[in-house]
Amino acid sequence: FEGCTGLTSVIISDSATWIESRAFKDCTGLSLVNIPDSVIEIGDEAFEGCTGLALVNIPDSATEIGRRVFYGCTGITAVCMPGSCAWKYCEDNGIQVKEIG
Repeated sequence: FEGCTGLTSVIISDSATWIESRAFKDCTGLSLVNIPDSVIEIGDEAFEGCTGLALVNIPDSATEIGRRVFYGCTGITAVCMPGSCAWKYCEDNGIQVKEIG
């Protein structure tokens, strides 16, 4: 789906265990992503350049988060559990986080 500017939302299957590198890179119309608990790996640059992305839910199960996954996603907020790999990734990369619950 890389570069698919008309894509506004995605439903990731509950059986998916990873999101491929660059899968949604530069999908500028994408605004909301809910990553299911089944996902353990998010590949490099998976959502890079998704300038319309405002909210992403990242589960505790995501323990492998690649480089520049949300690079260029200005105004994004990640919803995740404090102390999780996702929380640390967001803090280390200047991404606003909101606590689950």
